[in-house]
Formats: sequence, structure tokens, C-alpha cells
Amino acid sequence: MKNIVFWLRFSVFNFFLVAVLGVLMRYKIAYSLPIVDQKHVQEAHSHFAFYGWITQIIYVLMIRYLHGFLTEQQLKKYHTLLIVNAVSAFAMIPSFIYNGYYWASIAASTAALLTSFVFFFFLLNDLKGKKDLSKPWFIGGLFFSVISSVGVFGLSYMMSSGNMTQNLYLASTYYYLHFQYNGFFIFSCIGFLIHSLKEIGSEISEKENKMIFWLMFVGCVIGFGLSILWMKLPMWIFVVIIFGSIAQTIGAVKIYLMVKRNWAKLVLNFSALQRFVLMYVGFAFFVKILLQLGSNVPVLSQFAFGFRNVVIAYLHLILLMCVSAFLINQILAVNVFKMTKPVVNGLRLLLLGIFLNEAVLGLMGVFSIKYISIPFTPEILLAVSLLMMISLLVIFLSLKKKA
Repeated sequence: MKNIVFWLRFSVFNFFLVAVLGVLMRYKIAYSLPIVDQKHVQEAHSHFAFYGWITQIIYVLMIRYLHGFLTEQQLKKYHTLLIVNAVSAFAMIPSFIYNGYYWASIAASTAALLTSFVFFFFLLNDLKGKKDLSKPWFIGGLFFSVISSVGVFGLSYMMSSGNMTQNLYLASTYYYLHFQYNGFFIFSCIGFLIHSLKEIGSEISEKENKMIFWLMFVGCVIGFGLSILWMKLPMWIFVVIIFGSIAQTIGAVKIYLMVKRNWAKLVLNFSALQRFVLMYVGFAFFVKILLQLGSNVPVLSQFAFGFRNVVIAYLHLILLMCVSAFLINQILAVNVFKMTKPVVNGLRLLLLGIFLNEAVLGLMGVFSIKYISIPFTPEILLAVSLLMMISLLVIFLSLKKKA
């Protein structure tokens, strides 16, 4: 793939920008920064994290994957989409910081959203008739990206018409987040994992892959119900939601057993640090699945949605510890960069920062049940954000192309 080095480095730089916006938000919480509107920065941070970092790098890695099926000429249209997505994502930062949701920021978000529609259509068309283990995961992931837009259009309609109710607003927000986090992001990552395992000659049958896919797919579709358990749902819907959670849990266990079975090959082909990242991400995914199962218990569900710190901790668990850690590892696994000492140390520091961030947010969530506030958390979280930002800067500046 042409320009792979540029696009991979560009994606790491975007992750660094996400961290910069995170530091800005955390600084404003710990100290005073009157010129900055916290809500606007938060919107810029979350939108750029989604489109500038995660969606962008998923597109880049998917295009690299497509290189095995398509010619350079056929891949040109995907490169155009990469540019459109990147421009849209960068337009989101100043527009959201300036005035939150208004015509410019909505236009940038819509452009990025429509890009995902086109990407999905191209991928569906270009992989027609082709057999590959990762194919259903990528198509499934992009399918969830497309249907997540219903939540965005619902929010846009409510905002423009002024016809907004709290329940519908929350349901639309959680709908979008659920199908992005648990659909697009997670399914794409599983696709990359299976492709990596296939590249090192691992044993995964088509039948096993299909079974895991459908367990996870059905679980994800039904799993949206976990995000709206605070609504008064009929008992039969609640029962269906429980079955969806169980399906995803079985799928997750099967993924774990698949990786475990192929561990000897991973030891031969992955560095010790890459294997550690895989275990680190696996642990985060395991915790996510456990929390998902636990949220079927009404008391736990009310607690989770009743405390902002718990919601933030859960979202960061998926976005940072699960998805971002996996994707930064995938960038290095592409094997176009030298694994120099600064890159390795930068990655170690990043993993430490992500873990500390999750630990502090998790503790804040647990203590908030009893309305106990942990002293100096704003300052601690600011320090942790700085650690992540610096580690990403070190990785970005140290990425040198292999000769």
C-alpha cells in the first residue's frame, strides 16, 4: 500500500492530539481556564477521538488488508475517503471548541459519517465473492458504523425541531455510542486479530469463525437493550437482552480459547511486548464482558447509569484500554517501523498511563456509591493525562521507517 508509513504516523499524531484535548479538559477541571468552554472541548475531544483517531486508523489498516485482494488502481478510491475523513475530523476540533454543535461542526460530523457509508459500500462491493476469515468482521463492523448514524440523525432532528425529551435524547446518544464502541470498533479489532493469527499460520476453521461472529453479532444487536435498561421495558424484552449478553459472553470465551490454542505460534511470531499488549487488551475485554453481564442485574444497572464516573470509566475501558491499546499495537505489528528503545519505552508508558487512568476512574466510580470523593483526583487525572500525552509524543517522534 502506497503511503502506509505516512498514514500510520499520521494516525499516531491524531491519537496524540486526542491526548492534548484530554489534558486541556483535565487542566480546566483541576484549575481555572475561563477562556475555554469545557462542554465544547469535551465534544471536540470525543468526536476527534472517534473519527480522527480510531475510525482513521481502522480505515488505514483495512486498506492495508484490502491490498491482498485489490490492485493499487482499485484502492485509489479508498485513499480519497481517508483524506475526506481526515479533513472532516480536523475541522471538528476548531468548530466544536468555538461553539459546540452548530452548522460548521454538524457539517464536519456529517461528512465523516457519510464517508463511513461510502467506505461500507465500497468494501461490500470489492469483497463480493471473496472468501476470507476477517471479511465478515470488517463488513459487520462497518454495518454497525452505518446503523449507529440513526442515533445521530435522531439527535439532530430533536435539536433542530426543539422537540426533545430526556429519555429519547439519552436513548439516541447510547444507541450511537453502543454501535460504535461495541459494534464498529470491537468487530474491526477482532477482524485484525483474526487476520494477524491467519498470517502466522494459526488454526481457525471457517465454521468456528462463523459461529463466533454470529454469537458476537446477535449479542451486539440485542446488547443495545443494556444501554436502555433504565427505561420501563416489558419482561420479554428483558429476557431477550439477557440471552444477548450470554451469546456475547460465549463468543468472547471462544475468542479467548482460539488465542490460547494458538499461543505457541504467537510466541514465535510476536515480540514479548506485543504479547503483553494482547494480554492487556484481553484483560480489558474480559472486564467489559463481565460488566456487560453484571448490568443485567437491575440494581447494578441503575448504579452504572446513575453515576457519571462509572459511565466515563466504562467508556474509557473500551475506548482506551481495549481498542486504542490494540490499535497502537497493530500499527507497530505492521512491521514498517524500527522498534527502537524510545518507541518501546513510549508504548510501556502509554500502557501504564491508560491503566492508571482506568484505575482512578474506576475507584472514583466505586467510591461515588457512598458519595465519598477521593482527594486530589483532578490533579492525579491531569498528571495521568500528561503521561499519556508525553508517551504518545515520544512514540510519534521516534517512529522511523525500516530501511
